Amino acid sequence: MASERQIAANRANALRSTGPKTAAGKLKSSRNAYRHGLSSPLPLDQVTFANVDALARAVAGVKTNDDRLSSAVDFARAQLELLRIRSLRTEMMENLQRGDLNQRELRRIAALDRYERYCSTRRRRAAHKL
Repeated sequence: MASERQIAANRANALRSTGPKTAAGKLKSSRNAYRHGLSSPLPLDQVTFANVDALARAVAGVKTNDDRLSSAVDFARAQLELLRIRSLRTEMMENLQRGDLNQRELRRIAALDRYERYCSTRRRRAAHKL
């Protein structure tokens, strides 16, 4: 059981660690997920839509129902996102090979694994529904 002194210390620490307070700090922290754009879905432009549609129809086959086509669209989106992540990783690795080796870039490359695993899971689940 925590003592009164520990409880007071925990409450004081909690008040200090609730995130940014200033407008500049809030703006900066709100942009954290947009560094490389991988946390957002694929853009909804005509080219991306055409690529998703073509890949989904190829995966679903000639005789498709709405349920199968929906799973194929999910599969196609995940596959295109995986290709985007892998392309970005290749580009970053080429930059490192040119001598731009620093800790920040290495951490960014390592962070791509999380996005790749997420997309791989989405693709695998869509494939099981097919």
